[in-house]
Amino acid sequence: MENVELQSSEEVSYDTLIKGSNRRRNRDEYYVTELSKIIDDVKVTMNRNDLSVLEIGFNSGKLMRDLSEKYKDVKFTGVEVRSNPVIEMQKLGFDCRQTTTEMFDEFFGSEEQFDVIYGFAVLHHLSDPYKSLESLIKLLKPGGVVVFIREDHTYDVVAHLHTTIIGNWAFEKGKFIMSRKRFKDVLRRYSTDYFVKYDNNGIAPCFRRLNKLFCGLKLHRVPFWNSFTVYGKIKAQEPVQ
Repeated sequence: MENVELQSSEEVSYDTLIKGSNRRRNRDEYYVTELSKIIDDVKVTMNRNDLSVLEIGFNSGKLMRDLSEKYKDVKFTGVEVRSNPVIEMQKLGFDCRQTTTEMFDEFFGSEEQFDVIYGFAVLHHLSDPYKSLESLIKLLKPGGVVVFIREDHTYDVVAHLHTTIIGNWAFEKGKFIMSRKRFKDVLRRYSTDYFVKYDNNGIAPCFRRLNKLFCGLKLHRVPFWNSFTVYGKIKAQEPVQ
């Protein structure tokens, strides 16, 4: 996969736009809060605490570490394309693996399944996000949830400038093919409980006052400024008839 090869470089930095410690802290808290809602909901659905959770593109692993502190009974697994983050997380005792493919059902095989699969700003890095999403659905246990938050789309001006004029992150070209409708088409095949909704843009949640103003002015409803969340609760692996 072309994008896997690009991103596997250890020179890649994902935090170019989020440099200040306060911004990082607010962003991290937002991520933990959003994922906690999902995990808590699945715990109720499954009626058990010992869930299996998979993070796609865990980067430094901070989110996984924070969640594992909160959910002691949950088994967290992660995949990344770069070797260094994998090695560092393995040293801490996490089940983290380096992948060379975007077809995750082939990578894990039929013997491994998960209750929750999640990622943040990951799908637009993939060569074919729709096929990758479908491959992840096949790894879900019945009643499991797949969710990707803060996914960019074709109207993201910042992403266009960052990818074209600035010239960074060649693998972000996937932003230009993202489509809410196509993600809905994939989810609709497997679930009746799904949505693809607009989020706030990637910067606003990192500044609490700005985020409050952003929502107060209802800018979070404007596609031009936003990314979106892809969510599906999958009752079975077989396509819905």
